[in-house]
Amino acid sequence: MSEHVRYTQAGRLMAIDTVLGPDALLLERLEVEEGLNRLFTIQARVRAQRDEVRPDEIVGTAADLSLTLADGSQRVWNGLVTELHEGPIVTRGARQYALTLRPRLWLMSQRSDCRIFLTHSTLEVLETLCAEHRIRDYNLAGVTRPPQKRDYVVQWNETDLAYLIRRLEEEGLFYWFRHERGKHTLVVGDHPSAYDGGNETRVRLAFGSSDAEHIHDWRRQLSFTPGRRAGKDYEFLTPNLDLVADTPSIDRVPENTAYELYEYPARALTREAGERATRLRIQATETGFDRIEGRSSVRTLAAGSRFTPYEVAHPGHVYPAQVVTQILHRAEDPTYESGAGTPHYENAFTTLPADRPATPHRTVPRPRIDGLQIARIAGPPGEEIHTDAFGRVKLTHLWDRRARGDGTDTGWVRVTQSWGGTSWGQQIIPRVGMEALVAYQEGDPDRPIVVGIAPNPNNPVPYALPAHKTKLVVRSNTYKGRGYNEISMEDVAGAENLFTHAQKDMTTKVLNDATARVDANQVGSVGANHSFEVGNNQNQAIGGSRSLTVGAVGGAASAALGAAMAGLSGQTAELLGQAMGVAMEAMAADAGGSDAPVDAGALSGGGALAGLAAGFGGLVGGGGIGGLLGGGIDATRAGINDASVRSLRTAGGAGMAAAGTALAGQVGGMMGGLGGVMNTMVTRFQNNTTGIAATEQVGVSKVVNVGQTMLENIGKAHTHTVGEQLVINVGKEMQINVGEVFQVVVGKSNLTMDKDGNVTITGTKMLLGFSDSVTAFGKVIDLNPKR
Repeated sequence: MSEHVRYTQAGRLMAIDTVLGPDALLLERLEVEEGLNRLFTIQARVRAQRDEVRPDEIVGTAADLSLTLADGSQRVWNGLVTELHEGPIVTRGARQYALTLRPRLWLMSQRSDCRIFLTHSTLEVLETLCAEHRIRDYNLAGVTRPPQKRDYVVQWNETDLAYLIRRLEEEGLFYWFRHERGKHTLVVGDHPSAYDGGNETRVRLAFGSSDAEHIHDWRRQLSFTPGRRAGKDYEFLTPNLDLVADTPSIDRVPENTAYELYEYPARALTREAGERATRLRIQATETGFDRIEGRSSVRTLAAGSRFTPYEVAHPGHVYPAQVVTQILHRAEDPTYESGAGTPHYENAFTTLPADRPATPHRTVPRPRIDGLQIARIAGPPGEEIHTDAFGRVKLTHLWDRRARGDGTDTGWVRVTQSWGGTSWGQQIIPRVGMEALVAYQEGDPDRPIVVGIAPNPNNPVPYALPAHKTKLVVRSNTYKGRGYNEISMEDVAGAENLFTHAQKDMTTKVLNDATARVDANQVGSVGANHSFEVGNNQNQAIGGSRSLTVGAVGGAASAALGAAMAGLSGQTAELLGQAMGVAMEAMAADAGGSDAPVDAGALSGGGALAGLAAGFGGLVGGGGIGGLLGGGIDATRAGINDASVRSLRTAGGAGMAAAGTALAGQVGGMMGGLGGVMNTMVTRFQNNTTGIAATEQVGVSKVVNVGQTMLENIGKAHTHTVGEQLVINVGKEMQINVGEVFQVVVGKSNLTMDKDGNVTITGTKMLLGFSDSVTAFGKVIDLNPKR
């Protein structure tokens, strides 16, 4: 070990005190740069009175550096050693070192993060970050108007220091550091009252030589500054409010009123915030209007301290109070080397009128997020849709390591829609767990907006791809369930299909007309009940045939009904044949006349009427039209009625469409190729009620076949007209009951019976012929009396 001459710092101009112990290091040269709205930096050249100083012994520890004042007291700077530079060996084996000291706040520059501060004011952010960095020495008493809480502010790829300073600058808060032995304190203010010292602190200004400490260089600088600051922004919650604000400067020079600094967005979402923002911006501008640059030997000048200059030679000169905004101290003590010189101190400083706040400019760049980011829709546990009155959602950002994922630690984020108006437009709310594409308004991390949703393995596409690449799909999902609603379009050539699926109800409201045209077939199936109401008139035209079955659904059920009625159907077919035979004879007899009420040829389409009638009779006699399709149709019906949820989810309506086409084809052949046929089958009862009048026209023949009984009840009159022949066949008994008069008239012959028992037969001739006897009973029998 080298032998060192032991020196002491006692009684010298300056000294340093570190964890290495008293006088382990000797302070030879000192340079301190401090100011408002900046971190201080201390550069110290020291001489070590030991062989070696290791970085792990001193870097990251606190040190005090003192400067002896004229009255013998000491002014102290305190800082954290952040750098150690090893220098050369000087006299007597001692090695020089250079130390760099900074405030503990500088440690915030050694950590960067991406995080969200929700409903925090800037001062609360400061307190939070200081607590995380174990910084306890800060003073906020100089803040006269504490900033408001901000709903959602993001630290984006910034160091904690850059983020904090940016927040302070945005709120117009200035800061500096007070030093005392053992600590330094961060001081924050927004008003001149926060400065240290008072106007009574006087500092001598002398432009000549003087033995006392004094300011020897004083240069005032007045600069042209813009006469106004203005800004504008937009808040969607108040879309009709014009958020424009401007504030004029208190400084006036020729023409500066014509110059304005305008910015958009002003990051102020209320008029009050806009006015405050422009006021802070113009205050920052005004700090550059009137400045003093000077040099002095006054050792007590410090950043944030107020003083008033005075001149002994010119006591009438009055100087306004100033506040030191920036100062560079330089001190040197070469007395550790004999004959090297004398100790020396000087400083260079900049000041601002002490009645003005040192409102900072926004020097820290705001971070930008360009392009899109990925996030997840967030919500409370068990919730699928988490939104507010404006359709906003909560997000879990992938970069947010502190995110709880339930949305409680993030703000509401707007969601773009393809269309929107006054209570109309599109409304699609992203659901919890979906992968969101997030853009940022003006690139501002504080203003995210969801612009889309992207599928991933956890949230796959509605239909498997690329197998269903030709589908356009809009599918929802039952809230807290497994059902869904869907509108999808299949664009495969030749298989195009528009598919609609309603998980429960489907409601349509048309305020005027609804028109639909199906060029081919239409198949419908209703599982339970169907009600149809027409307020005025209804017209229905069927070009082919129609079959209506009441009481049975499906081919098998209709076939069973037809089989039950098979006997009666056979009789009906036979009666139809007889009726058509008579009709054909009548039409043949009248072929040359013009009295026929019906053009049978027109009704039969020019075809053979007898052949058509025979074909229809065959359909009826074969067990009833309702049984023609039989059970074979039911398999096709099942493709429509029993389509599974799985098949609809994976294939859409393709299966139902194919089944519908097949069923339409089967129905097309139902009438055996006959057109113009209507068949109605009712399994049990049928009732027809007409309020006033009912008519029926049958062009050629009509057959009514009743299996058991038939009863007609006519309230007043019944007229039955037969053009040529009426035949009544009764198998056993026929009974006619007439209340008052019964009359049969055939030409000149007349049979009349009344309720009193009078029977009158009149005519021209009467012939009675019986194969057996004739018996007549009467109280008086008068044959051929005189009239």
